[in-house]
Amino acid sequence: MEECFNQSCEAYACDERRLAKQLSLRGEAYKANMELLDKEASTKIFQENNKGLGPNTIDLHRLSVFEAKAYFDDAIQGVRDRGELSLRVIVGKGIHSENNIARIKPEIQEYGRSLGLTVEVDSRNDGCLVAKINDPS
Repeated sequence: MEECFNQSCEAYACDERRLAKQLSLRGEAYKANMELLDKEASTKIFQENNKGLGPNTIDLHRLSVFEAKAYFDDAIQGVRDRGELSLRVIVGKGIHSENNIARIKPEIQEYGRSLGLTVEVDSRNDGCLVAKINDPS
């Protein structure tokens, strides 16, 4: 993908617009395939992580921050639809992240708060969060 885009830029700079367009389209095809495969992998990872968990718990380990936010959104909507008040979110401690710095945990905390939720670290496990649906009354 990247090679196609780079070659497309080079062709365009050499005023070979037709070749540039072909290479750009090929790069876009590679990009679409990559995104499809990423989505399939994300789905499999999420399904495997969440086998046997109850409806009020999700595990976001091994997902990208972007993917984790999307699954978190879906889970929060499910909690709201069921009329429940909280969701336990397994995010990990960042042990397997670069420099052992958690990436998903702070992003989900901030994102949840931006959605009007109360998001706190689980007192029993600092690799988990508890997102609470705030009563609008």
